[in-house]
Amino acid sequence: MISEKLVFVGEVIGGGTGGPGKVTQFVDFDRTVRIDWFRDDRSGSKRSGSCSWQLEADALYRIDDVAISSRNTNTFYVSTFGGQPEVLSRDEFEAERTRLWPLGAQLAAEAAEKRQAAEAARIERDRAEAERRRIAAEALKELNAEKAAEIAKNGQPVDEGLPELWGTPKQIAYALSIRSAYAARHPGDAALKRGTTAKYWIENHRSILFR
Repeated sequence: MISEKLVFVGEVIGGGTGGPGKVTQFVDFDRTVRIDWFRDDRSGSKRSGSCSWQLEADALYRIDDVAISSRNTNTFYVSTFGGQPEVLSRDEFEAERTRLWPLGAQLAAEAAEKRQAAEAARIERDRAEAERRRIAAEALKELNAEKAAEIAKNGQPVDEGLPELWGTPKQIAYALSIRSAYAARHPGDAALKRGTTAKYWIENHRSILFR
């Protein structure tokens, strides 16, 4: 794949769907530079042929989109220390990166720990919020059941200045809770008088109960 003179030749495969490759050199633990080819031997359509890159000695490279068969590509990790090309496994490459740039490896590990801690905190916040909403929904369900029974028995309660709502007792009970919460946040809004069906409030504004 790489000559003794540290020249990498990448083939184009699959009519241009894979290859010739992308060569990246690591100049620090997490800092890289893209290396351009010095020779382009592809056809005019770029669907066949190859490109060549000149690698440097004593460096680490990641080479992506390397053709390994007529249909498949892969990523290779390469060391050129001592002037000899050596293909490394991913674990060997990471070990070599850590050896070369120990401070960068430490900073990257600390950053990864912070990201993990932040992600764990986010997951816990989401879990707690989901539980809060579940409890609120259960409480609202019980309250609406009581209100619905009362509406079925005694009719819809009068909310001064606001129209009665159309719907079933259960729908009206739920919609009244929504409208009340909406009115507290948006007093005087035209929707308070425009929305005359339980369906309107349930379909458009029920999220206000869980904010």
